[in-house]
Amino acid sequence: MRALGYAAAAWCLGFAGVSAWQVAADLIGQPDARQRYAAYASGLAIMGLLVLVLKLAGAAVALTTVLVQPGLPRRPLQLLGVALWGAFGLLGLYSAGNLVITVGTVSGLLAPSAAWTAAGGVTTKAILYVLFFLAGAVLFGVLAVWCHRRHHLRWTSVVAGLAGARLVLGLILAAVPAILGRWGLLPT
Repeated sequence: MRALGYAAAAWCLGFAGVSAWQVAADLIGQPDARQRYAAYASGLAIMGLLVLVLKLAGAAVALTTVLVQPGLPRRPLQLLGVALWGAFGLLGLYSAGNLVITVGTVSGLLAPSAAWTAAGGVTTKAILYVLFFLAGAVLFGVLAVWCHRRHHLRWTSVVAGLAGARLVLGLILAAVPAILGRWGLLPT
């Protein structure tokens, strides 16, 4: 199980590395005025930093899961369980949404969005993107079940984690961009 925890941490750290590179690349020098979202570089950097912190937190949770020994006080273990179930719920919900959009668009049940069309439709890159998030969801799902059983956690950690995942995903995809848009840092 340690290998799975290390794999989940590596998944998060690799993903965080991409975010760090994107934020650093965008913060070096002035954005080119010809770029589509040049005026929103600050808002995009804030979003990039937000998800970078979440990815680093995910790596810490994965490592803590495999390094913590049974016998700790109940509260830290419950919080660890909430974080694991939350990571699984967040990645699982995001993956499910991507799968529905992909299958719906390919089957003709959904009209392709402008972003989908601009990206060239179903490409190898798009499929790998969906599979990447599914892999993360599976890693954290297995860790969550293992931790839950190993430390005899209550079901309240499952419910809190899965409910919290919906809130975090809503904050990342809707609330924070709306706030940044209101402040003129992102398009509305």
